Amino acid sequence: MPVEGRVGVSPQPPSNPVLIYDATCGFCSRWVDRIKVWDRKCAITYLPLQDARAANVSGCRIQDLGQAVHLVRPDGAVFAGAAAIRELFSFLPRDRLAGQVMDLPGVMPVAARLYACLARRFGPVS
Repeated sequence: MPVEGRVGVSPQPPSNPVLIYDATCGFCSRWVDRIKVWDRKCAITYLPLQDARAANVSGCRIQDLGQAVHLVRPDGAVFAGAAAIRELFSFLPRDRLAGQVMDLPGVMPVAARLYACLARRFGPVS
């Protein structure tokens, strides 16, 4: 059964979830810094897409990684954009309101449109 927002399967599933983001994007880096504060148990591995390991861990091309944030789960499932954010929150403490909101019916279509708008604003990696 397909999982909403899944874009692939990692050829090398990680032991911890891996968030792949654009370290050259100030907006992305600020949000990753905020997420690290929320990640009190250090459950997530943060990997800039500029790191050569990003393509290997995700099984995605660098060009695709540059289009959106990606999350690789320990089971190997790879998610992009708003779906990656939804998956990310599932690994963070559940006391975060954002994680609870992402689970509400109808939120994901709105989150996907908002993510697409932000991605257009800040643009893909060249």
